[in-house]
Amino acid sequence: MAAASGRQVKLGAYVTFQGCTWQVAAVAGASVTLVGEDGQTASVLASFLFADPAFTVVGSPATGVQPWGLLESVPERERERALAWQRHIREIETGLPDGPGSTGVPRPEYDPQRTSMAEREQAKADELIRLG
Repeated sequence: MAAASGRQVKLGAYVTFQGCTWQVAAVAGASVTLVGEDGQTASVLASFLFADPAFTVVGSPATGVQPWGLLESVPERERERALAWQRHIREIETGLPDGPGSTGVPRPEYDPQRTSMAEREQAKADELIRLG
């Protein structure tokens, strides 16, 4: 599985996520299982992992192009539309429109602790239909 930066997240790799170093114990579909140095485990969506501002693959050189640099070449109207969609997608994935690390409380229909990904996707589809 490759992060947007092109770095590989594969079985046995070490990554930095939420300020800690983890080893990748499993990759299944869009889910990555991590084991911390203290033995703690976490199962996270790859998109959530990659969205962490401090995410790195330990020992992997960082690329020279920032992912947002390419967005600057898109016309302003399309860029604004993409960023609006990004907030919707982040809310489905993490419960918060501004993604991991942002403050606030997820709306009940987007709370990952209480709803499945499928339920959050359906809630977002219903919301967007209501908005037209």
